Amino acid sequence: MSVSQEEIQNEIAKVQQLQQQLQTVMQQKQQLEMKSNDVGRALEELKDMDDDTPIFRNLGGDLLVKVKDREELIEELDDELETLEVRLKSLGRQEEKLRTNFEEMQQQLTSRLSGMQGPTGGA
Repeated sequence: MSVSQEEIQNEIAKVQQLQQQLQTVMQQKQQLEMKSNDVGRALEELKDMDDDTPIFRNLGGDLLVKVKDREELIEELDDELETLEVRLKSLGRQEEKLRTNFEEMQQQLTSRLSGMQGPTGGA
């Protein structure tokens, strides 16, 4: 069974595309992990503070707003943390699928390429 140059190039392109998708998912996962850690630390700090300690929330850029309801903020952050954890699990599953597919395709491509260079002379 001979494999054309075009088929090999298509397989290489698919492997590269999978690798890029995997890298993208890994970057997204890393960003969400950092955000999850930040929210977790903020929650810990909030729960350790005295009730009369003023709390300010960053609304983006240079804008800080004083928080009126501490418990409401804690609930919001708890919800955000839960959402981040669900998203992280989803990205983890997606990463595993992509990694498995990438490794399988890479092995198949390597096998095909080494078969082309075998004793029958493909190149």
